[in-house]
Amino acid sequence: MDNNLNRRSTLLFLALALGLSFAYWGLFLLFDKGLLPFDPASDLMGALRGYGPTFAAIVSAAVVYGRSGLKELWMRVKMWRVPLWLLALAILGPMFGSLILIAISHFAGVALVFDLGSTPLPKMVIVFFFFAIVDGPIGEEIGWRGFLLPRLLEKRGVIYASVVVGLVWFVWHLPLYIATDRYDMTLGFFFSYLLNNVAFSFVHTWFFVRSKGSAFLAIILHTAGNYSAYLAITLFPALNDSPLTEPIYLGILVTAGVLAGGSLWRNDSQVSFREKLA
Repeated sequence: MDNNLNRRSTLLFLALALGLSFAYWGLFLLFDKGLLPFDPASDLMGALRGYGPTFAAIVSAAVVYGRSGLKELWMRVKMWRVPLWLLALAILGPMFGSLILIAISHFAGVALVFDLGSTPLPKMVIVFFFFAIVDGPIGEEIGWRGFLLPRLLEKRGVIYASVVVGLVWFVWHLPLYIATDRYDMTLGFFFSYLLNNVAFSFVHTWFFVRSKGSAFLAIILHTAGNYSAYLAITLFPALNDSPLTEPIYLGILVTAGVLAGGSLWRNDSQVSFREKLA
């Protein structure tokens, strides 16, 4: 990639992705002041808010690179032919993480009771695809891993690229959560959620490099991560109320991130991204 075009496209992408996130928060501020004729807390707005990174990637690719940029982005999105073991790991890895969460919680004294009654199997299958569409993966990963990550990897090492994407990912989420009062914005939350995003970013980078640049696999991994957490707290409702759940989950994710980062570091020869994928 041309360095100037790379820089311009990255800056444009960041401005659009983060700008749309903060604009969403702005809608709530306007609504609270009675200056907005509709409620931004609607289900439609809630689903659309997660598509900012993908929208930013499409616009940035089109504006800076033209048709060739859009073609490259689409090639990453439709790159579904990845090694079968890698696809299986992307799906089953988060599930295994949830099993570890359940096991540690059990041995830590959390009174876990398996409850399948209110969640029939067909619903569980449908929820996986529902998460992919409206819970972030498609709306985010085309931007984070399909557009931003390869540009950072082009001239920087895998550690730098993973940390930067994780930080951007963290900042992008904050206005969305603040706007909807989804979490208590304490210092502890900021620290743990920052670790969450950076750690998962390293895991994503590992899969991205191993798959030779597949944004499709990033969508699958993101969906499996959200889905496995959903299954754990749905099938074992006590996890939702236990103060141990979040620190245990964070510990598992950070461990996975460290392992992924170590693997990336050992295999990073500081050559260009295209050589990394050769």
